[in-house]
Amino acid sequence: MSCRDDAIEREIFIAAPPETVFKFLIDPELMSRWIGSLHRLDPRPGGAFQVQVSPGNVVHGAFTEVVPFRRVAFTWGWESDDPALAQLRPGASLVEIVLEPRAAGTLVRLRHGRLPDDLLEIHRERWSVYLDKLAAFLRSGA
Repeated sequence: MSCRDDAIEREIFIAAPPETVFKFLIDPELMSRWIGSLHRLDPRPGGAFQVQVSPGNVVHGAFTEVVPFRRVAFTWGWESDDPALAQLRPGASLVEIVLEPRAAGTLVRLRHGRLPDDLLEIHRERWSVYLDKLAAFLRSGA
């Protein structure tokens, strides 16, 4: 994972085809297996993206791009009891996820841009945790 300007980037190999990984990016029930507890997702450009990541911390945004099995992008910002997170207003940043087919799986490339400097580290750490959870869940075949 690296940091470029106001963005974080993360790549991870997931031992599942892009069609499977894609479902975990747009389906509320499947998304709850790797990030958040409550979800309101309308996976189409302009559709709602809302995830309660933890009690008192809700991400609000909108899908900007949904290309089946290849790419998902959405805006991201916080409604939060934490003043540091709350400075990133709903929809202020952009998350882009690209799925690249590979032998025996998918290379997932995540880029989260337009982040304030003081929120880069927490988002870098959390995306690592959540993507690792997604990979582990799919590896387990659960």
